[in-house]
Amino acid sequence: MNIAFFTDTYLPQINGVVTSIEIFREALEIKGHNVYIFAPYVRNHAKEENVFRFSSAKFMFQPEYRISFPFSRKLAIFSKLKIDIIHSHTPFSMGLLALFLAKKHNIPLVHTYHTLFSEYVHYLPVPSDYAKNFAIWASKSYCNTNHLVIAPTDQIKDELKNYNVTSPIEVIPTGIHLTDVHKISTEEVFQKYNLNHKLIYLSTISRLGKEKNIPFLLQSFKLINKEMPETRLIIMGDGPERKSLEKLAHKLGIFEMLIFTGYIERTLLFPLLKLSAAFIFASKTETQGLVILEALSMKVPAIAVNAMGVVNILEDGVGGFLSEENEEEFASITIKLLKDINLQNQKKEEAYEKATSMSANKMAKKLIVCYQSLINPQWT
Repeated sequence: MNIAFFTDTYLPQINGVVTSIEIFREALEIKGHNVYIFAPYVRNHAKEENVFRFSSAKFMFQPEYRISFPFSRKLAIFSKLKIDIIHSHTPFSMGLLALFLAKKHNIPLVHTYHTLFSEYVHYLPVPSDYAKNFAIWASKSYCNTNHLVIAPTDQIKDELKNYNVTSPIEVIPTGIHLTDVHKISTEEVFQKYNLNHKLIYLSTISRLGKEKNIPFLLQSFKLINKEMPETRLIIMGDGPERKSLEKLAHKLGIFEMLIFTGYIERTLLFPLLKLSAAFIFASKTETQGLVILEALSMKVPAIAVNAMGVVNILEDGVGGFLSEENEEEFASITIKLLKDINLQNQKKEEAYEKATSMSANKMAKKLIVCYQSLINPQWT
């Protein structure tokens, strides 16, 4: 098949949507399909085969993201690509272009609902109730123009149904490419971040935004570190809240126990995960929690706040634990894990088994079946 991905965020940007796109792109290409990506132009990006860039500008209220101008001479090549399926990863500018081209060329349109936009309205300079209602309306309206909507979890599928989305919805999480843990070396990151083999490292991966609930992690870590002074927390990621989080860390007296890596290349991400005794996560706005799955793939047990998105991964207690949004409970669970070597070893093995069950290969197979059902309905 010839597949067109449309997205408002792509490399060199690093976030969950880009990670998901790249994982599926690679898995689909391994299976012999052609994937073409239509994305915003970003200065200093590397030239990539089968990637078509469109002029863009920074989004006023969230400059890490871009608004694309979906008018380009590059569109002239679209009909020559003989696209079989269009897959939109955004409901905004490039998503609207995907909708236009799908209708113009009579091509099935699929949309993955990556982001719970109603939880991001604090970035807009309008009353939150109005913005939230608009986000729900916009999500529903766009999803209902698609032949099929992909939800990463059952909880997101239920949420979309509550929005009155009437298009068919399939649940397909983003899988991960499994890496041989033993082949991942931690030597470079120990030197790069001046780490100490005698200390116990916890880690988290997150965009540093209000919706990610990082202050809760810092407050919980203060309790963990009080009980276990040898612990340190590695925070992988960056974002608009970094300065305020650093200020909070100073106020809590734990700044010296934190390592803020900033935006990080994926070649460094997995070694940092591997050296971690546990992965901690507090976001309540995830559609999936892919970073938790990546931690599990490195045999790292995870502790996460019991919220939408991560429930599907940890609700059975395999590979980690869910906690209510209570600092004492969260810290207590983490401390228990860190002090019990037998429990750690058990959770490490469970973690890798859980990651194996959600491989990119298995998820790509499910996606291909969905594509084929739209291109050739008689196959299903």
